Amino acid sequence: MPLPSPSLRKLDYYLLAADGSARPEAVVVEELVLRDDGTAIGIDNVTWTAAGGSWQCSPALSRDLRADERLRARARAVDAGTAEAALRSLGGGDLPEERWLRARFADFLPLPSAPLLRLGPAPAPPGFRDRHVYRILFAGDLDRHGLQCLRLWWRLEPVEPAADPSGRLVGRARREVDGHELSWELRRVGPGLGWAVDLTACLRDGPAGAVPALLRDLRQLARAHGLIPVAVERLG
Repeated sequence: MPLPSPSLRKLDYYLLAADGSARPEAVVVEELVLRDDGTAIGIDNVTWTAAGGSWQCSPALSRDLRADERLRARARAVDAGTAEAALRSLGGGDLPEERWLRARFADFLPLPSAPLLRLGPAPAPPGFRDRHVYRILFAGDLDRHGLQCLRLWWRLEPVEPAADPSGRLVGRARREVDGHELSWELRRVGPGLGWAVDLTACLRDGPAGAVPALLRDLRQLARAHGLIPVAVERLG
């Protein structure tokens, strides 16, 4: 299965704190395994722990970060520079380059796969050749600061209460790239269950690389504000 271009393949870094402490005890490195369209089939993982003193593949940790609220509260998304500083403080030396880390990936965590779910008849609007709908599902929660940052960065427009009786839809935004019309919504997924970004891509003729690129940008910005990506799937 072809992987996305290297420009879209960057590793995700997390620090995992010890219980009852802000001091990190592990550096976690992940990468979503993606199809060409930006949807995910699994998660690769390698972790350095102060106790073990070496890099080990630990797919169970990736699973637990998404399923265990207490463990997730100890995790913090960081950039490579912050991960390297933490690794040095723990006695692990310099952060290896990404190619070296990828070579340590072994058994990855498969994500649930289901047949394409069509949400009902939704033909492409006039002037477009196709219409695709994607969902990025996140575990965790957004604090007030994180929510405000996403509103500003994505220029989310508020939604009238009549259009969202459940009150879970935070806002909508849109962008045109290479003639394709891309729009997305940020929403809560049930009380305390997480968050989702739903992306609708109305495509004209020509390459549609803007779709996986935007899926990654949306995922990374949400991750930087406390959410952990669980799945990237196509809904229609």
